[in-house]
Amino acid sequence: MPMLAIRNFDEVNNYVKNKRSVDFQEYFGDMDLPEKDKEKRIALAKKMEECFLVVMAILFSVQQYDGTNYELARTQFVYQYRTAISGFVTLDEYMDNYIQNISYQIIESVQNNPDDPFYVSPDRAKYLAENEANTSLNHQDFVDAIAAGKTRKKWVDIRDDRERPDHRKVGGTIKPITEPFLVGDSIMDYPKDTSYGANANQIVNCRCTIKYI
Repeated sequence: MPMLAIRNFDEVNNYVKNKRSVDFQEYFGDMDLPEKDKEKRIALAKKMEECFLVVMAILFSVQQYDGTNYELARTQFVYQYRTAISGFVTLDEYMDNYIQNISYQIIESVQNNPDDPFYVSPDRAKYLAENEANTSLNHQDFVDAIAAGKTRKKWVDIRDDRERPDHRKVGGTIKPITEPFLVGDSIMDYPKDTSYGANANQIVNCRCTIKYI
């Protein structure tokens, strides 16, 4: 039995009370990155948004009309994520494990919030695209820096009123490239790194970057 009385997927955004995504130019524009790197993240985010819209439409249909076949949506998320990053990010073991793990989190969040249309909306597709473009390219930058022989890294924070205090504290810190940062209660090689089990409250919507030296 559907929890939301929405006729079709095209109108689901009308029921979202608090929009979470922002314009890609605005989201990535604040980051301390060369313009070409910002353009790359925007391009990936646009591709990911298109792919995640497919997933949101499936989730919407499952929630509204089926209520059981969430595994179809989960496997489609994995497929769409892999499709989106092709040509941008190498699908190594870290990324493959990450995509599998987040696919379960996506489904769980929908199941835990049956009365909130955001979790099956186009707005969420765009919000995910912003975050996941950063997540995947931050990992690729780290891999590329090691391969290029870089030996040190500097955590660069945003320094605006939306920044987490923990990220402000670590901002400007320089470490050997293979030594992780301590960010609040979490250990990370770079912003949004999950390899040490970082807490989600240190990862979601993080706009910090790394400069490799």
